[in-house]
Amino acid sequence: MSVPTQSGRANPPTAPATTLISAQKWRPIGISDLEPAAWEALRDTGNVAVVAGPGAGKTEFLAQRAAYLLQTGICPWPQRILAISFKKDAAANLGRRVASRVPEHADRFASMTFDAFTKSLVDRFAAALPADWRISDGYDIRYTTDSEVSQFLNDVAFSAPPALSGKLGFQARRFVPDTVGGWQLPESLPTEDKGDAVSYAVREWWRARYLRTGTAEVDFVMLNRLAELLVRAVPKLRRALRMTYPMVFVDEFQDTTSAQFSFLTSVFGSETTVTAVGDSKQRIMGWAGALPEALQRFTDAFNATSYALAWNFRSSDALVELQHVIASKLDPTTVRATSKATAEVGHEPAVLWTFSNSDQEATFIADWIARDIAASDRTPSDFALIARQTIKDYEPLFRARLAAHGIRVRNDDARFGKMPLQDLLKSETARLLLSLLRLANEPHGLAKVWRDVAATMERVHGATEDNRAQRRVSEELAELTTQLRTWLRAHPPTATSAAEAINQVVSLLDGAALRRYVKSAVPGEDLDIVLGAFEARLETAINGATEWGHVLDDFEGADAVVLLTAHRSKGLEYHTVFFLGIHAKQWWAYGSDRREGKSTFFVGLSRAAHRLIFTTDRSDRTGPIGDLFTMLAEAGVPEVHRE
Repeated sequence: MSVPTQSGRANPPTAPATTLISAQKWRPIGISDLEPAAWEALRDTGNVAVVAGPGAGKTEFLAQRAAYLLQTGICPWPQRILAISFKKDAAANLGRRVASRVPEHADRFASMTFDAFTKSLVDRFAAALPADWRISDGYDIRYTTDSEVSQFLNDVAFSAPPALSGKLGFQARRFVPDTVGGWQLPESLPTEDKGDAVSYAVREWWRARYLRTGTAEVDFVMLNRLAELLVRAVPKLRRALRMTYPMVFVDEFQDTTSAQFSFLTSVFGSETTVTAVGDSKQRIMGWAGALPEALQRFTDAFNATSYALAWNFRSSDALVELQHVIASKLDPTTVRATSKATAEVGHEPAVLWTFSNSDQEATFIADWIARDIAASDRTPSDFALIARQTIKDYEPLFRARLAAHGIRVRNDDARFGKMPLQDLLKSETARLLLSLLRLANEPHGLAKVWRDVAATMERVHGATEDNRAQRRVSEELAELTTQLRTWLRAHPPTATSAAEAINQVVSLLDGAALRRYVKSAVPGEDLDIVLGAFEARLETAINGATEWGHVLDDFEGADAVVLLTAHRSKGLEYHTVFFLGIHAKQWWAYGSDRREGKSTFFVGLSRAAHRLIFTTDRSDRTGPIGDLFTMLAEAGVPEVHRE
């Protein structure tokens, strides 16, 4: 982002030589066509709210809209498009999709998470915060537990002024996302209390964690509030942001929190074109503060035009019908999607299997998957095992039963160091390290991996627009892989630790350049955390392996049956989905928020493209959990008892 000069204008470099396409002649890139509603939304140059259900191709729509705005000059050079997602993998996926569609404009499309964007603003411009909010000893990111929040609220209630007695009854679980996140930081801290319980409690929270002696402790809700204050208090910075990013995309808008919505309206509420994409039926982050009816709030606040995408490119017609039954329970006005997927014949699209115990369940499913793979061209990665929560309870049994057939399991929820495996595998830094090891271990046949690594190293060394620098990076990469190959041959995994392997890779790279690149260009990614997680994962892969190729395959788990929670499955798709544990032990919290429970159910089942198999036991189906079985029965899902 370029901060304007005193004249109010940045000093841009020379514009690249690109040919603009007229809006009338522009056509989608990489796909044959868009559905009518997508065309209308894409061509709308105002604020737009796009309702996109499961399989609607929202990532592709955003990529095509970006291509349209960049190639037609509606977003003129050197201005950029900012795309905000809620998950790192979604941000990375969208960035890669745009780069593949319009590589000549890839540097003008910034795709990152909401948390990464707000954190980057605080890190870069903290010195411009109002005096009452500047700190001198830096900060650490630390999340508080519900018990810690409860203790804080008890302490605050005990020490509060008499006028606030009995008014501080905040719920610990909601205090940070709703109360702290919904409070706009004043430029100057008031010196007197005026009987406002919210202001008093939140100010005490900031004093206890941020405005204190020593290193401050913050979470991303607090960083969001600091970023909003920063932009509000520094008009020059707000102008620079709007000049740099005249167009903003926000993905998964139904998960927007009070703090994020406030930030969005404060920073981009005028002079900016905002495209929000989401689906209220997939709102599963209410526990984290997601606003009810966020898309409608956006439409009202931004005077946006709403469009609903009606095509489903993922699921067969029978599964679309099932999804519609569940969707109608969440929104009675929802319109049935039109399946654009090619249906397969020869199997039941949806079924409920009942088992007497978990061991029988794992054994039967493992045998079934093995037979299905043997009789088809499917691979283990075509299958997903999804559960509501406590996914770790399923891992030992399924890992053992599938291993008997030579099939691996990858638990995307497993934590390595401070990162879930899913986040580690999506990390740009981790992909770079893994790819370097692959290039060193397999010198031939990895042309795409070579191109991806070369492109990343060009960005690390700032050589993306310098032909001589690019050649130098290519030569250095060839030398690096040669040295690393020699080292790997001399250090088999049977006699090498993960720490030694990582230290060797990093020593051959320009560590300082890599650290600078990660800090500036990969917002929200902490190099030390990634390296720690990478080492922990590599250590498990090395254990018992005799060849580096096997180690890297096990690390990545690309050809494995995936085990993950419904929350982590969002945005993904698989040929066959096993939705495990439709019973009260997995869905114990369903009765406390049936709306969000149904949304979670909807998200999990809509990951399937062709086959969806629910599993349950013989436990009691009365009480709130009965809702799920009623919906399955209404959708015509047959039940089969497996003995």
